[in-house]
Amino acid sequence: MEFGPRFRIEKLLGAGGMGKVYKAFDKELSRTVALKTLQPELVSDPLLIERFKQELLLASKISHRNILRIHDLSEADGMKYITMAFIEGKDLHQLLQEEGPFSLERSLRIAKQLCEALDAAHSEGVVHRDFKPQNVLVGRDDHAYVSDFGLATSLETAKMGMTRTGALVGTPRYMSPEQVEGKPVDNRADLYALGLVFYEMVSGDVPFSGGSTWQSMYQRVQETPKDVKLLNPSLPEYVARIIMHCLEKDPANRYQSAKEILTDLEAGRSPLLPPPPQTAPIAPRLFDRRWWYVAGVAALLLVGVFFAIPKTRHWVFATPNVGTSTTSTSGLPSAAQAKFVAVLPFRVLGDQSSLGYVAEGLGEALSAKLFQLKDVRLASSTAAAKTDPKTPLAQVAKELGVNLIVHGTVQGGSGGSLRVTINLENVAENRLVWSQEFAGVTGDLLTIEDQIYAPLVDALALKPSNTELARATAHPTENIEAYDSYLKGRDALRGQQDLKNVRSAIGFFEAALKKDSGFALAYAGVADASLIMYRETKDSSWSAKALGAAQQARALGEDQPEIHLALGSVYRASGRTAEAVVELKRALELAPNSDEAYRRLATAYLASGRSEEAIEAYQKGVELNPYYWVNHNVLGNAYYQLANYGKAAESYRRVIELDPNNPYAYNNLGAVLVASGKFQEALEPLQKSLQFSADGQAYSNLGIAYFYLKDYDKAITAYEKAVQLVPTSDMFVGNLAEAYDLVGQKDRAQATFEQAISLAYKDLRVNPRDAGTKGRLGLWYGKKGDAQQALKFIREARELDPNNVDLIYYQAQAFALSGDKTKALGALREAFQKGQPTPIALAEPDLQSLQKDPGFESLTKEFAHPN
Repeated sequence: MEFGPRFRIEKLLGAGGMGKVYKAFDKELSRTVALKTLQPELVSDPLLIERFKQELLLASKISHRNILRIHDLSEADGMKYITMAFIEGKDLHQLLQEEGPFSLERSLRIAKQLCEALDAAHSEGVVHRDFKPQNVLVGRDDHAYVSDFGLATSLETAKMGMTRTGALVGTPRYMSPEQVEGKPVDNRADLYALGLVFYEMVSGDVPFSGGSTWQSMYQRVQETPKDVKLLNPSLPEYVARIIMHCLEKDPANRYQSAKEILTDLEAGRSPLLPPPPQTAPIAPRLFDRRWWYVAGVAALLLVGVFFAIPKTRHWVFATPNVGTSTTSTSGLPSAAQAKFVAVLPFRVLGDQSSLGYVAEGLGEALSAKLFQLKDVRLASSTAAAKTDPKTPLAQVAKELGVNLIVHGTVQGGSGGSLRVTINLENVAENRLVWSQEFAGVTGDLLTIEDQIYAPLVDALALKPSNTELARATAHPTENIEAYDSYLKGRDALRGQQDLKNVRSAIGFFEAALKKDSGFALAYAGVADASLIMYRETKDSSWSAKALGAAQQARALGEDQPEIHLALGSVYRASGRTAEAVVELKRALELAPNSDEAYRRLATAYLASGRSEEAIEAYQKGVELNPYYWVNHNVLGNAYYQLANYGKAAESYRRVIELDPNNPYAYNNLGAVLVASGKFQEALEPLQKSLQFSADGQAYSNLGIAYFYLKDYDKAITAYEKAVQLVPTSDMFVGNLAEAYDLVGQKDRAQATFEQAISLAYKDLRVNPRDAGTKGRLGLWYGKKGDAQQALKFIREARELDPNNVDLIYYQAQAFALSGDKTKALGALREAFQKGQPTPIALAEPDLQSLQKDPGFESLTKEFAHPN
């Protein structure tokens, strides 16, 4: 059959809602093509067809081996048609229908090609919006081609009408939650659909199986997708976690690019997820305070590491008069209390790769200047940076506890030109206070910052003192090339903090210093990045470098609070707590409204044994900003560490009041209830935590609660889930081994203890001086029955960290397991003196040989905690 003068139709390949697809021969170019005719009603409007052409023009620019190229759009016999490359093969939907789930090898082969195709399209600014198996053609040797880029948006829009807002674009079975809700979509909607396609390839089904289309769509918005391992238990853990990470409901929690997925697939690794902020986890039967350092002290240090970056600074608030008439009707702090301001990340209009770090730098510079004003309470840039740009400002303000929001856009042009638009919104009163556009070039970035700051201060109706004006007008450097390198360094640290990125950041900071040897913030950047390197490698040369750089930064920037905070963090990390306190107090002199500085000062006090001063400083942070849940959380952590469990629980419950969906608060509350011996009561908050986040630590903590309740079957179930989620944790594996042992599965327990020992040795190869890991290694040997090795490793661990209460308690367990009651009771007394919870010892199976001893009974009564 002829179609116009140019094509000969050979056969019908398929038909759908948009039209029909034929195999055709292009007589003019002597090649076989796929020819898609379009329904006349879709392209009858000239405006729609023009829009359609633009979509196709954009899509046709993508050139990639895994993307089906569009040749042209034309008309013949009164019918619009598109021609594309013809592929001999079947679409992925047909293959799945005929063959069912694929082998892992085949699924990975196709999935990697799909990642490459989407990465190529997204790099050109093209989002598919209707990615599904029907739009994936599979040719010879499983070569995959993604088709119909540019068609979904234009044709579906044509079907539903250009004037409709919130219209659904896409196929319901493969829609992302944001598409279901009619929200704006970006490339992450394609990544969600890719996760569904990948899920279907390995399991033969999709995670949502509602009885109707609308039920299925409702499920993906309201429910957690079914774990793919339930359908394919043999699937490697890393593949399952990659798939499930694609299927996060919130786009911000998914992979952010197809390239990230491809990287993890090729490396054979699970996605690297950000650690939960400031938690109080339990391990390896109760609290391994190594996790406390990760979740409490180290998390605070991590904040300290980045304090020179305003983007990661926590909120700087005055004390709101909670419960009085000064609260606005919107539920936000009113202007009568104070100016609570958040600077949101500036959006880039244009090339993110060349303008992203410039936009970040502008936002950071404004935050740093506002931070120094006594009449401003600045919200944490860390918290502000996590806000979804699509979230309404009123909701953002409520989450951040502010009444004023600064936001804007950065747009580039030819010759390095910049156009910056800044807006100030009074969200409590729902009105725009001020908006202004600024123009310049990237070489004038420092001048543009000054031009923005002055009218912003006027718009905020502030009257800065002469000292504050002098600080604000001072530039960190006058060398724009040095400043450019510095911003690139900070941008590298904001990314995934693997060692490659951190080393890259150091390179940028050092390049900045070559341009300007007096650039204090660049030295602070070197200190921050070097401290991360020290934390990751435990190589003392990095701590020395961090210290030297931070001291040099202070010498050059004595009046900059960020630098004193950075140096205080370095001193704290290297154990020089007295000097840390001095630096942090100096930071507070320069920034007296900084709750972050009080938190870090409190941490230094706590480390040096000044517990009353620590609690007082933590409470001051709470007073300055009672809206920020982290302030209550770290206060709870401190109370826990001081064995004041009642006060700790009170703080964690306050976190839940502020943020009822916070999984870490429920986890922490459950942890402190376990420490208090309230094992049954702990179950509810721990289970609640898991409703919000299926976290390995939370599963482990739940297992611990069941363990002390002697419900070992449920403990095993929870421990196994923790190990599935984090298979590299010797702590989780060791917990599971002990539970196996207590239910009589001796062979399985011995094999699992061996696995925990192997994982601990693996960690020690990276850092041979990790006292916590070495102590746990000894503990696993002791539980396995090797008392000699147990006592050897625990002794070595205590030499590295003599005051660590977990190590002392491990030693008590090891002595008890070896039959030495006298030494066990001596170590147990020392552990109790340093805060080890007595209810745990009373329920501890390893101490069973002591628990009927009069000395043990006397000890537990002596150190019993009334709360």
